[in-house]
Amino acid sequence: MDIILYILCGLSAGLLAGYLGLGGGIVMVPYLTIVTGLDFKTAVPVSVSAIMVNSLAASNEYLKKGMVDIEMVIVLSLFMVIGNITGSNLSQVIPSDFIRLVFTVLLIYTALSLLKDKKKSEQISFSDNRMKMFFITVVISFFTGILAGLLGIGGGVILVPVLYLVVGLPLTTARGTSSLMVGFSAAAAAAVYFLNGMIDYMVVAPVITGVVIGGKLGGYLGTIAKPKVVKIIFVCVMLYLAFKLGYEPLMEIL
Repeated sequence: MDIILYILCGLSAGLLAGYLGLGGGIVMVPYLTIVTGLDFKTAVPVSVSAIMVNSLAASNEYLKKGMVDIEMVIVLSLFMVIGNITGSNLSQVIPSDFIRLVFTVLLIYTALSLLKDKKKSEQISFSDNRMKMFFITVVISFFTGILAGLLGIGGGVILVPVLYLVVGLPLTTARGTSSLMVGFSAAAAAAVYFLNGMIDYMVVAPVITGVVIGGKLGGYLGTIAKPKVVKIIFVCVMLYLAFKLGYEPLMEIL
């Protein structure tokens, strides 16, 4: 029964993440902790390992249609990887409840940012903001990597809004670029967890099985999705997960 739940976890995460350009951690971590009852620090390494695979499955569809900014992937992935390795090592000393609260705040902030109307045209060229926003984008990518390593997410939940709202990349291209980037950062985090013996292979195998199928389908659907529909789904998913993850730690504090 647990194996079926793990496969469904990967399938749903891959489908939604591929569609939105995420890694899938915002689905897998809450699913594994809430539905299957895994400890948060057990769920995170599983999620990171599956994100690495999901990125390959989903981003392939975006690459086929030229919806990935390769230059930004190369530059920003480097800083994300450094941040991810840092975050993965810090996860061993930072309490789970604190990490969950950070994740909750992050989800709410990102959701509210996406609710703001973007006045620029979806067809506007990204090149005008590439250098102007370079330093800010690099710093955000580094800290996104740290949070991704701590929380077991790919970082797409931050990257997509940053590339779309701050830099000016069209939403479809922002999702495709993010989808590929999170694979590099997740690989770095997974390596750290592997070396520290923190990956549960009995869980990660069925989750990855589901992710491969869901990521491929989600990536295809994401290439033909309407931006407004994506934004609505994105916001709803993040607010729901924020409530699920933050409720218990907040009740303990209050």
